[in-house]
Amino acid sequence: TNVTLHMFPSGAASANLTGDLNSISIKFSKNNPENTTFGKSTAQRLSGIRDYTVDYAGYWNSASNEATVFTEMNASAYTLFLIAPASHTGSPTYSGCGLINNMTVTGPHDGPVAISFSIHAGTGSLTKGTAA
Repeated sequence: TNVTLHMFPSGAASANLTGDLNSISIKFSKNNPENTTFGKSTAQRLSGIRDYTVDYAGYWNSASNEATVFTEMNASAYTLFLIAPASHTGSPTYSGCGLINNMTVTGPHDGPVAISFSIHAGTGSLTKGTAA
C-alpha cells in the first residue's frame, strides 16, 4: 500500500495528487527555548511552539499537481491536506492547514520533468487521525 495525498484547494474540489508523487516527508517540530540558570549542569528548556513542514516530490503534471500547487500559491490561500502513509482502514492519517511556500520544476535534458513543493504550518497544528 502506497502513501496517498489529498489536497483541498480553496474554492475547488478535492485533488488527489498521489499518482504523480514519489516522495513525501513530514517534519513535525517544536521550538523549545533554553532557559538554563546558573549552577545547572544540564540544559533546561521551556515547552515551545509547534511547527511542521511537508515536502513533496514527483513528476510534473500540468493537469494535476502543477495546476493545484501553482493556483494555491498564487492565491496565497491556506491549503488543507490529508496524508495517509498506508491506504487501508485503520492506518494513521496526518492533516493540516498550511501555506505552500515553494514550488520547483526541474527539466533535465534526458529524463522526465520533476516537481517539488513544500507546505509550512499556516493555521492550527498537524493533526493525527485514522483512515476510515
